[in-house]
Amino acid sequence: MKSFALTASAALLLSQVQANQFVMYTGTTVDNGDDNAVERADPIIAPGILSQHVHQIFGSNGFAPGVTYESLQKSSCTTVGAANGDSNIADKSIYWHPALFAEASDDSGYIRIPTLGHKFYYKDAGSGTKREPFEFPQGFRMLAGNPFMRAPGDLPSQNITQWVCHASSGWNQGTAGGFPDDVTDCDQYPGFNGAIHFPHCWNGADFNPADPTAHVVYPEDNIQDGACPSSHPTRLPHIFAENQFNVHAMVGKFKPNTFTLAMGDPTGYGWHFDFFNGWDDGAIPELINSCPQGEYGNEDIGSCPSFKAGGPTNSCPLKTTFKENVDTPGKYLPGCNPVSKNNPAPMYATSPLDTSSNDCKLASGGPPPSNPSGSPPSEPSTTTAAHSTTTTGSGVTTSPPVSIPTKSSTLMTSTKTKTSRSVPTTPSSGDGSDISCPESDRKTYTIGGKTFNVQCGVDHHGGDMKSATAHSLGECVSLCAETEGCVDVSLSGVACYMKSTLGEREKNSSINGAKLVGSGKPGKAASPPPNYGQHKRHLARHAQRYAL
Repeated sequence: MKSFALTASAALLLSQVQANQFVMYTGTTVDNGDDNAVERADPIIAPGILSQHVHQIFGSNGFAPGVTYESLQKSSCTTVGAANGDSNIADKSIYWHPALFAEASDDSGYIRIPTLGHKFYYKDAGSGTKREPFEFPQGFRMLAGNPFMRAPGDLPSQNITQWVCHASSGWNQGTAGGFPDDVTDCDQYPGFNGAIHFPHCWNGADFNPADPTAHVVYPEDNIQDGACPSSHPTRLPHIFAENQFNVHAMVGKFKPNTFTLAMGDPTGYGWHFDFFNGWDDGAIPELINSCPQGEYGNEDIGSCPSFKAGGPTNSCPLKTTFKENVDTPGKYLPGCNPVSKNNPAPMYATSPLDTSSNDCKLASGGPPPSNPSGSPPSEPSTTTAAHSTTTTGSGVTTSPPVSIPTKSSTLMTSTKTKTSRSVPTTPSSGDGSDISCPESDRKTYTIGGKTFNVQCGVDHHGGDMKSATAHSLGECVSLCAETEGCVDVSLSGVACYMKSTLGEREKNSSINGAKLVGSGKPGKAASPPPNYGQHKRHLARHAQRYAL
């Protein structure tokens, strides 16, 4: 019988999801996105005024271009909360990132790609002096990533971003944190996933609008678990954020290899995320310390004793201020954002409302230094963000220059996973290499003296024992056959979840499973937390982002 041992990298993956953390979500189902507020607004870089490119904003309904911590505290609801859809009324923060566009297949111009939702990890990670209390100061603001990057970063240890298309045919992951090529459909949850790590080492200083990234940096050597440098010795909670773009809903409507972020980035390396703290004092440390830590790292905030549930996350509308066509802008992106692979990208002045043009003016201070090689500078440099002070005919004021470091970087890459399509003989004995879906559905296979019934597109809740890496359903079943007490398996991507009980059955096209029907007796079903199964099954798709 073929043996599949848990690899060292998989062991590291499992060990690194054990640290105290909690997880929050937007939206309640894979079909319910959170395109709540999409506009040219940026309360950090362009407070109170029109910003340079389109962002998707979510979080509390206290959002406004000129938001403050005090105004956020007056929020009445939020789009962020537990997996079952209950909002987290203690988090009145707002979050935003650039919108994603692609060229329409009918040559009508750019169209915006909607989302499936977001997922946030708040984690006690790394080493250094923890801020006490272990939370963000009131009104704390920070950025992750760099909108001017168009090539991989120059420091391998600084792995910040990752793009992965989750499809039934296997993963399609971009190189060194950029967009993957030839994406046509991402039909498995969580769809087309853009992930990013926030910095969490703080110098104790307040946010400086003239240099918005100076107060926080990443740890040394490892962006999550490394030590904070002496220049920024204070450790804050680490945020890892995912956005799930609904490419599947746009199949056939866009041209492959035309994904473009709102600031004219066709590479994906300029992916960035913003956070404006609105948390109630004391809520974060209480949640981190009290949340039960499960094996898979999906500590749904809804299972935390200190969680304060509010109304549904999908019943919290956010107001927008700058009304213009951000869904189908036509030949050019909203604002003035020419598509460019020059690295770092040129900086353009903010254009008036209702503008969609490539006739752009450089921002005050001019573009960053020319770099024909396409690689970022070997040493950090500072560039002026694309904002200039202008009053339009609509009375909308655009923003003054600010500085953003050009150094950025990316996450490790992985390979695509393909599912075997060999046709099995039933019943079959062997090592499981002849098991595949959908060909093997409802057929039985004997491996290592144990008989399993294959159930394609089926998952069973509860009874989780451990997970391992498996590149086919047969490999996953073989692992279960070798594991004492295993009576059921679920394979999601390359994550093989072994279970000691046969819990509630759920249909899910992105999961393939097999249950023990001979030489073993299934145990009693366990009761999962609300909606837990749906979200934990994609953990292994992104959990490697923690194993850096």
